[in-house]
Amino acid sequence: MKIGLVFGTFAPMHLGHMDVINIAKKEMDKVIVICCGHEGDRGYPLFPLEKRYELAAKEFADDEKVFVTMLPDTDPEIKKHWDQQQIWNYWVDRMLLHLFQKELILARDELCFYTSEGDYTELLENTPQHIRVHRCQRVRPVSGTQIRGDLENSLELMVPAFREYVREHR
Repeated sequence: MKIGLVFGTFAPMHLGHMDVINIAKKEMDKVIVICCGHEGDRGYPLFPLEKRYELAAKEFADDEKVFVTMLPDTDPEIKKHWDQQQIWNYWVDRMLLHLFQKELILARDELCFYTSEGDYTELLENTPQHIRVHRCQRVRPVSGTQIRGDLENSLELMVPAFREYVREHR
């Protein structure tokens, strides 16, 4: 099976993320959306990791092609000891183990990371797992940082489940 992997903190999930997910959906049999993060990351306090996972799962609840999972960063302190490539090698190993344990992927599956970030593309291409990487051009170049900086005026840039949550919690 051809499986697309789309990861992020999704704090919040926005239309730019949907551009990447939709490209993966067109090219792959299945897409796995991986919500990542840790306590105190850029999603806090409004978007704790568990809430991001819950909202992403709600967003794709009726989409038979998209599966959502959560992968907490277990050791944010690792950044003090390893270079960027070592961190990404470790993270990809953890992510693959997580996906195997959740039975979301099998050894024979063809995997491809989907991202719109140039830095991520290079780091992923250099991991020893040799997973294909598709660097996508987003139709809507929006960022979570931009949205978090002006939540009030950025609601329409978020996907519906996140938009609804923000409206309820402002």
